[in-house]
Amino acid sequence: MKNTIIIILVLLSQKVFSQDVKKLDGTFFPEDVKKMRVHTIDNKEITFTAVLDSLKNKVVFVDFWASWCGPCVNEMKESKKVQNTLKDKNIAYLFLSTDVEDTNWRNGLKVINIEGYHFRMDAADKHLMQNLFNIKGIPYYVILDAQGKIADARSPWPREPRLLEILNSLTK
Repeated sequence: MKNTIIIILVLLSQKVFSQDVKKLDGTFFPEDVKKMRVHTIDNKEITFTAVLDSLKNKVVFVDFWASWCGPCVNEMKESKKVQNTLKDKNIAYLFLSTDVEDTNWRNGLKVINIEGYHFRMDAADKHLMQNLFNIKGIPYYVILDAQGKIADARSPWPREPRLLEILNSLTK
């Protein structure tokens, strides 16, 4: 009986967190997140606003990942399938690494070998995103609509058929 109650409480808390995050759907990123700085592949730092501006008028699939995360790396194969299936759609694939070490991130990029926009977040900026989306673990996915609004604050994983449905509907 005690175990059953604990399981029910855990499931209810997950549902509440999911509902809270869904309140972000239809909103833009808050200013503190837009001001955060990310690292580029060519060793520069730019604001997240600059990243978002470069992806204007595109649906954006955001992937929070890290080189040390086995499920993140494994799911990249599925992300490649999504990219291939939707190659003629106006979709950008944004990969935000939570790797603390730049070298680990760069080595991870070689392993995942996937097309898209790749950036690394510092620890403080990673926490901004974790707090915004209530991220408890990675991989974690978010979808932005072509206006830059959060369309799905807790997106399905690339292996889930529902992801293709959502992305297709946003690109019509």
